[in-house]
Amino acid sequence: MKKAAIHIILIMTMMSFLSSPLLGQDYRWIHNKNYLVEFRGHYGFFYHHHFEMEHFNAHFPAFEASFYKGTFGEKEWQSLYNYPYIGFTFYHSRLGGFDELGKVYALYPFINYPLLRAERSQLTFKLGVGLAYLTNKFDHLENYQNFSIGSHVNAAVNLSFEYRQELFPRMMSIASFGLTHFSNGATKSPNYGLNTFSGALGFAFYLRDPRADLTPVKRPDYYPFEFDGKNWYCIDLDYGLGVKDVSQTMGKNERYLVHDLSARFLVQFTTSSRAGFTLSFVKDNSDKALPDYFSQDRQQYMITKYYTDEGPHIDTLAIRQYQMIKPDIGLCYSMTMNRLSYLFEIGIHLDLRQKKNGIWNYDEKPKPGHPGKTIKTLNPFSLATDLSEGTIYQKLTLRYNIFDEVYASIALTTHLARADYVCFGIGYRFHQHYYLKKHVKTSKLPPGVY
Repeated sequence: MKKAAIHIILIMTMMSFLSSPLLGQDYRWIHNKNYLVEFRGHYGFFYHHHFEMEHFNAHFPAFEASFYKGTFGEKEWQSLYNYPYIGFTFYHSRLGGFDELGKVYALYPFINYPLLRAERSQLTFKLGVGLAYLTNKFDHLENYQNFSIGSHVNAAVNLSFEYRQELFPRMMSIASFGLTHFSNGATKSPNYGLNTFSGALGFAFYLRDPRADLTPVKRPDYYPFEFDGKNWYCIDLDYGLGVKDVSQTMGKNERYLVHDLSARFLVQFTTSSRAGFTLSFVKDNSDKALPDYFSQDRQQYMITKYYTDEGPHIDTLAIRQYQMIKPDIGLCYSMTMNRLSYLFEIGIHLDLRQKKNGIWNYDEKPKPGHPGKTIKTLNPFSLATDLSEGTIYQKLTLRYNIFDEVYASIALTTHLARADYVCFGIGYRFHQHYYLKKHVKTSKLPPGVY
């Protein structure tokens, strides 16, 4: 309680400083830019999705400070998204006071979208992605109970709904509830991740009198990353490369590469959003560490157990490298803000093995040449996909257009609340085809959102 009181005193001191006459000076860097500072206190709890972490149950506080601006229509996308807030948040928590977990310090950029706006109140949704530093991590000798975090540096993700109420022309109160997640994307195991749900109360202050929103005006010409309302579609082809560490879960002290090749077919349906479906092929080399895979004389083998009317059967299958590829299909939704885009995807892994009712067997591993064991060859058109992580996957991608058609991306793939891997990629968007007149098509680069 003493530390909480100290934090509150510091926050009140900052509040009094912000209201001092110093802010009456004409600082050009904040002139008519709607800059705000915000202080917020959290109180929440852990959500653990692995029984190994159940003994880390606690309710605990957290504190954050933010610096951001309220957009007012400088760019057309700002009015399309109802004038969101954009900025940075610093987050700190002792994570329940557990020595094994330590403390967390996070800094992440965010964008806060107003969902409902009234004259003096708003309901908003905040999305933030950045970096976090956790003071304690897993160590097989000194900190073997911390299965959540295997590295000091991790990704930080914040999702929250907020209610904002104007108290004075330059001051508003904020109440929120949301999820904060910390994970290293399986680049270092163990990586169960930390999930905290929390409610929060705080105050935000404009550094100067806020500037009113600009009235949206239809522009006579369209520029890159804008949409002219004509019917068109695009095809995005991208490749991502990631690194996955399964040393603490599979017992092999080795890192494996993950290759992700995706094709997205998207249709523009509003000025700033697209939707469509994704077809991707993922080669996760960490599958080689699973008990049902083994190699001998540079040949890969897989053990599979299946059932027929005659009872259970165990086969040893000789597989080729390409047969370890996982084909995926999913639905995708994209939000575009100038050159920056968020992509949200949910889909399923396709199991193309011809065996029916097949399940993975971890009890027996017949070796090539073992008496009574026959080595079979998998059909060339079948894939030896492994579904140990689950059938349904989710993917969050942050994309930035370097040129009109070329973009870089960072994508996090998860299975429910568990991070599987992070890929850094590059992609190319093929020119959109749209109708200039009825029954007339063109492949010329259009003035739509890229």
